[in-house]
Amino acid sequence: MNTEPPTGDDLQRMLVSMKQTVLDRAEDRHPAPRRRGRRAGIVIGVIALLGLGATSGGVALGMIPQPFTASAPAPTPSATVPVMPSTPAAAPVQDVPDPTPTPTPTPTSTAATLPPDCTGLVPASEQDRLFGGTPLQDPSGTERLRTAAPLTTNLSCLWMDPRADVSGLSIDVGTGTAEQISAFEATLVERGHVCSDRGPARVCTQTRQAEPYPVDTTETWYFRGTTWFEVSQTNFPTNGLLDAVEQQIWG
Repeated sequence: MNTEPPTGDDLQRMLVSMKQTVLDRAEDRHPAPRRRGRRAGIVIGVIALLGLGATSGGVALGMIPQPFTASAPAPTPSATVPVMPSTPAAAPVQDVPDPTPTPTPTPTSTAATLPPDCTGLVPASEQDRLFGGTPLQDPSGTERLRTAAPLTTNLSCLWMDPRADVSGLSIDVGTGTAEQISAFEATLVERGHVCSDRGPARVCTQTRQAEPYPVDTTETWYFRGTTWFEVSQTNFPTNGLLDAVEQQIWG
């Protein structure tokens, strides 16, 4: 004999049939006012006696409410994590020109090298152009030193034809302190010289008549640092002589 309780559709049909039978009997035996309460009690009792206790049976009878499903607990808010400022993946590229270095001006050298004699006052390649066939009287430049006190004279060079009366060219070279050169320049101005800047140098010039001859003599004094040279020309024109001597002494 099968002792297993019915399940599935068989259980539902049996419950419905039993429910209908119980309701019919209860309606025949009891007055209408008590019909609802006793009927419910009889139904519950029958279900309990059957020992089914199955949830499906209660649901099928419509007498047992479906289990209450509790809502999931609200999540506990976690500790607030400080939001770090976002960093862009790449900053915008800006074309900034490289700074152009300011060129440092090269200091002008005042170091001078005096030539050992008069032959070194101008380059050898310039000798003929500047002096032509005019002979150099004393190549050493020391036999007849001219004075330019308070300055010191190291070389006195003279290009002059012995047959000439006054025409010729002389170059004196020497040194002096800054104070001496400044004082000597002031003396030249008193004599009528005109002084001006020539690059790193000071140049003072004067042109006057070479009396009693009807020709002019031009004196040019060139001061740079503590070194100087003076060119005196009488009826003896030249071209580029100052540049040639400057190059030989200061390089």
